[in-house]
Amino acid sequence: MKAQQRKSVPGATRATRRRTQDERSAATIENLCHATVSLIAEVGYANLTTTMIAQRADASRGAILHHFETRTDLVKRATGGMWASVVEASTAIRAEHRKEGLKPDVFIQRAWTGLMTDTYVSVTIDMMTASRGDPDLKQHVEGWMRRMFASYRCTAREVFGTAGLSADEAETLMLVVTSSLRGLRVGQMIEPDPQKARSALALLSDLIRLRLTGAIRP
Repeated sequence: MKAQQRKSVPGATRATRRRTQDERSAATIENLCHATVSLIAEVGYANLTTTMIAQRADASRGAILHHFETRTDLVKRATGGMWASVVEASTAIRAEHRKEGLKPDVFIQRAWTGLMTDTYVSVTIDMMTASRGDPDLKQHVEGWMRRMFASYRCTAREVFGTAGLSADEAETLMLVVTSSLRGLRVGQMIEPDPQKARSALALLSDLIRLRLTGAIRP
């Protein structure tokens, strides 16, 4: 007799591959970091506890202690990841500009949603305040601030420099833009008004356009 052939069962699916220990650890760390950043934005660093983080991340306090010796270590890992994403967003703006050129309104939108998110601004202000009495945390915060500002300047020289601005002029324009966006985020946290925010972003777009065409000189 011929060997009986196996027939496929309709709707059957392959078994899901089990994650490795490294993959599970990476996922846990990512969840803990995400929970940490979101909680700092909500309650502030001073009020943050590992119990709150564990609950938000749906993990145990033991999981936190397994991956991080102290709460500060977790906070540094979490905020460092957040600030790294800002640097990546700045790099992405340069890449997009090289590919197709960025109009002022598009540039402002990319900066608003990538460089100056409400979480980033809230957490950064809180961490700068918290680090004043903690040398280790201060070094961590200031190190990332220098990296981000260096990335902003690099983006300014590439995006605005192609329009004819000198490096100094491009960096000054970027300073005005990022400072304005940061202040606008703070204002929107205190008194949300989407329409005024859109108007302010449009005004910044006009400022860039006029500066790049030479209608506004330093």
